Amino acid sequence: MNSLDDFVQRHDFPCWCGETKGRVFCRQLFGRRPFVVWRCAACGTHRLLPRALAEATGAAELYNNYAIPRPTPQQEHTLENIALARMHRVGFAFRPGQRVLDVGCGDGLLLEAICRAHGCTGRGIDVDERRIRHAREHRPHAQFECGLFDPSQTAGPHDVIIACAVLEHVLDPVGFLRALAAGLAAGGSIYLLVPNAASLNYRILRSWWRELLSIGEHIHLFTPKSLGRCAAAAGLHVAEFDTDHDIGWPTIEFDSPRNALVAVWACWRECVKRICWLAHRRGHGDLLFARLVAPLHAADTTRDL
Repeated sequence: MNSLDDFVQRHDFPCWCGETKGRVFCRQLFGRRPFVVWRCAACGTHRLLPRALAEATGAAELYNNYAIPRPTPQQEHTLENIALARMHRVGFAFRPGQRVLDVGCGDGLLLEAICRAHGCTGRGIDVDERRIRHAREHRPHAQFECGLFDPSQTAGPHDVIIACAVLEHVLDPVGFLRALAAGLAAGGSIYLLVPNAASLNYRILRSWWRELLSIGEHIHLFTPKSLGRCAAAAGLHVAEFDTDHDIGWPTIEFDSPRNALVAVWACWRECVKRICWLAHRRGHGDLLFARLVAPLHAADTTRDL
């Protein structure tokens, strides 16, 4: 048995759809954190081996033990506008008085922008104590709590539920989406944002698509089709989806040979991303975002995945 077969045998786990068959999409078996990305033969979801979490209760410890970059006020303003524009692109239009729940809200930037601009009532939850503390100190238009999402303890129903960069972290994506759906009001919608495993950039860079592979944190990576299948398994429907790129130059440091090599590699990776951005086609961006609804409220104009 070779090293790849041995690694997969020791670390593999079934896809959320229950399938175990598939193929290696990319791998890196050297360095401090070896990994394999396995593409499911049944649904097309990518799963990262080894799995970042053995059980959900480990999330609090995992996500409270890494550095948090703090954007400047100008960067926050830019990030707000980008996030709101993405929601608008998939059909969200907020009204005063709507109840908005943000699961995995981070420091509350998006939720605060929605509540401040549209007069909504917002509630955010995240396992990162530091981010929640920052949100409580700097986001006065919404309420925040620290902990794992528990639908039985979250006041509802909600007109909009947001889960940005969360689904790729959970052990049971179908169960998580069902729990979100249980908190929706009639006619409500769920907004999801995840890394896009159908990204052209990812297909070129593969194991070097590092910022969105997030080795040691992410568990599943979805394509538009596999997200649609996962949503359907949870009793939901993808009413609209789109993709986008995050474009920006990395920090360049040449103060040591190692940093110089990292800077050259990061610039090369960013150039590949920009070429993919220029050649953008629908569904090929690095970030996949979607509006999910219950089937009874699915619009006639639903997009085909």
